[in-house]
Amino acid sequence: MNPEPRRKHRSLEKTDKLSLETATPTEPVAAPQATTPEESLSDTQLLKTKLSETERERDSLKWATVQLETELAARRSDFAAQKAEQLSELRVLHEVAERAHSEASLLKEGLRDARATNKALKAQNLSLQHVLNQWGVPAEANDSSAFKLAAFEEGLDRSFPKLTQGPDGHDPVPTLLRGELGSFCFPDLLHFLSNTIPRGVLTVVSDQIITKLYLERSALLYVGWNNRDSDLSLARLLEESGMVSAETLAEIVHRADFDLELATVLLGENHVPAQTIRSGLKEHARVILGFLFHLRAGSFFFQEGEVERKRELEFRLPVTDVLLKTAAEMDEKTRQLLEAR
Repeated sequence: MNPEPRRKHRSLEKTDKLSLETATPTEPVAAPQATTPEESLSDTQLLKTKLSETERERDSLKWATVQLETELAARRSDFAAQKAEQLSELRVLHEVAERAHSEASLLKEGLRDARATNKALKAQNLSLQHVLNQWGVPAEANDSSAFKLAAFEEGLDRSFPKLTQGPDGHDPVPTLLRGELGSFCFPDLLHFLSNTIPRGVLTVVSDQIITKLYLERSALLYVGWNNRDSDLSLARLLEESGMVSAETLAEIVHRADFDLELATVLLGENHVPAQTIRSGLKEHARVILGFLFHLRAGSFFFQEGEVERKRELEFRLPVTDVLLKTAAEMDEKTRQLLEAR
């Protein structure tokens, strides 16, 4: 054996020994405590318990997630249905709005037409009131009056000259006197007016027959009515008296609805002389007065003023002569009736 390595080993031992002697003493290292089997079992159970709770929480979260997904799907379905329903309602409302707009346009047009019609009716009403007042018939005549609006026809303005404004400028001309023939006898009324008012138009309405008389200075100048009885017409009187030939009357009678209109046509076309026309109108006035004298019911209206003058048609028939002659004729008829009994 080599002695050298031996020596080296001994020196190392010395060195280690010296190092151990000079080394500072240290604290002893605590040895790990050994766990008992009971403690290990307790930790395992605790972990198992926590794991079990974690699994339950996971399952609960999964169930809640499923419920939320189900509710979300239901809400989506409800939302889709509501959206479809709302879209349907919007379409319906849009259609209703369009129809309402169309109907509103039609209503506006109808309203404009109604306003135009109402305006026209108001104008016609004012025109009618003007004509009524011109004719001496108040527009406010009630149902108790014998006057009816239906009695006025389109040609009334051709059956008698129009009444003009009076000196005080009233238009339409106001009615000075009105009453009922049941309480006022016509002959007395005519006598009263002829001696009281210098000039004016007396209108008598009975059974839709309108008669007008123009009085001036206690005399009758014009008499006219709208009676359609052919037996009491001016044409029948002219034909039966021989004043106008039947051929001449046949040519023009269909063009004249009223007596004064017929007289104007005869005069204007030179078929009959003015003197003959005036004589025929005077005799026809007696026929009309005979009708009025026998009236026991009706309304009368009187207006003071002038009429549009037609000199060729004017006849002068004094009221006094009319009253006396008519009274004599009535007495004669009464006597004949008494003798016939």
